[in-house]
Amino acid sequence: MVKKIQEIREAHAKEENFLLKYPTSSNRKAHEYIGYLLQQIEIKDKALGFYADKENYDTGPNGRIEETDATQPFISWVNEDAGERARAALKGEDINE
Repeated sequence: MVKKIQEIREAHAKEENFLLKYPTSSNRKAHEYIGYLLQQIEIKDKALGFYADKENYDTGPNGRIEETDATQPFISWVNEDAGERARAALKGEDINE
């Protein structure tokens, strides 16, 4: 699937050059739709990548989030996030890691 999406990205970039030369092309609207869909894939891939990264689940002293004081437990990035990235991605919002 990743290979096919890369092929689509490359074809989309080539079409961008064509549309710069011929701005009234009937392909313009389809090109815009494909661009939007590629952006949505990227947003969702970022969110999935966050949850797929095993380091984001670490909770010990070598974990990703440091202990704030002796009374606070270690909290993993995933627990701190509590699904916020997933909800944003489902809305199509880019949360910029």
